[in-house]
Amino acid sequence: MSLYMKAALIFLSINLNAINTRGQIALAELEYKSKDTNTYDDIKFFLYTRKNPSSPYTLDYNNNGSLEASPFNPKMETVIFIHGFTESAFDVTPQALLNAYLKQHEYNIILMDWAKHAAAPWYNRAAKNVEMIGSYLAKFVKWLEIRKVISSSELHVIGYSLGAHIAGFMGKNLKYKIGRITGLDPAGPLFHDAHATKRLDKSDALFVDVIHTSAKSLGIEKPIGHADFYPNHGSIQPGCSFYDFACSHNRARFYYIESINTPRGFPARRCRNWTPTIKGCTLFPDTYMGISTDRHVYGIFYLRTQAEPPYARYLKDYRCSNYKETEF
Repeated sequence: MSLYMKAALIFLSINLNAINTRGQIALAELEYKSKDTNTYDDIKFFLYTRKNPSSPYTLDYNNNGSLEASPFNPKMETVIFIHGFTESAFDVTPQALLNAYLKQHEYNIILMDWAKHAAAPWYNRAAKNVEMIGSYLAKFVKWLEIRKVISSSELHVIGYSLGAHIAGFMGKNLKYKIGRITGLDPAGPLFHDAHATKRLDKSDALFVDVIHTSAKSLGIEKPIGHADFYPNHGSIQPGCSFYDFACSHNRARFYYIESINTPRGFPARRCRNWTPTIKGCTLFPDTYMGISTDRHVYGIFYLRTQAEPPYARYLKDYRCSNYKETEF
C-alpha cells in the first residue's frame, strides 16, 4: 500500500471504496447521507483584539451594526485564520495563533468557524464544501472593504489544511487580490492532482506562501505558491513517526505560530544543502519561513527544524564547512 493511500486511511477515518491505478481514492459511497444543503448559516466570524483577547465578538456581514459596535480597529492589521477538517475556531491551535499575534502587537484577528461543514468523518463532503465556503468568505471580505475598515491589499488570510483551499477560493471570488495568503500544509487528498482553479494557487493573492510538512500524504507536494517552503524535505517531520501523518501535517501550523514569536527563527534557502559552492561559507538565508517571509522573494525554499519545541533552528545552528555536507 502506498504512502498516499495509508495517509488517506488515517486522514479520512473511513474505509476505502476503491483504489485506481494511480492510487487515488474513489469515494462514491462516502457521500454524506442527509439533506444537508450549501447554507451559510453555520459559518461564523469571531473577532479578537487586545480589548477582547478571550471573549470573541461575532461579526455578521448582514448586520452593519455588528461591525460598528465591535472592537475592530481599522488602523490595525487584520488577519483571518481558517481552521481545517474536524476542527473549530475554538480548538487549541487557532486559539494559540491568535494569542501569539496579540502578544506581539495590536491586531484584528478573525477566526473563521466552519466546524459544522468540516465535521468528521465526512471528509469528502468537507472537501466539496471548500469552494462554497470560500465564496462566502469573499463576501465577508468585500463587506469589510465596503465598510472601509480594511484595504484588501493589506489583508492577510491564513488557512490550514482544507482551510488553505478555502482561502484560495476566497481569492478567486474577489475582484481585487488581497495582500497575502499563507497555506499551512494545504490538504492533499482530493487536491493532489486538482487544477489550479480547484485549489489554492499563487494567482489567488498578491503573495501566496505555502509551508509543506506532509507532502505526498495529507498535504500537497507540488509548489503552488510564490514561495513554497519544505522544512525537513517537506514530508516526515523530526519527532514524528513514519506512519503518524497527522503529526507532520500539524507541524506546519506549529512552525508558523512559533515564527510569530521568533520571526527569524526559520532561515531558509533555495538550495537543499547549506553548503558553500566555493571555498568558504556564507550563511545568509534567502528568506525566512513564517510570519517574516519576504513577499518579494519567490521560489522553493528548504530548511531544517528541531524535533521538539522550540522548533526554530537559527543560523548559528547550521554547520558550515568547505565540503559537501547534507543538511536537507
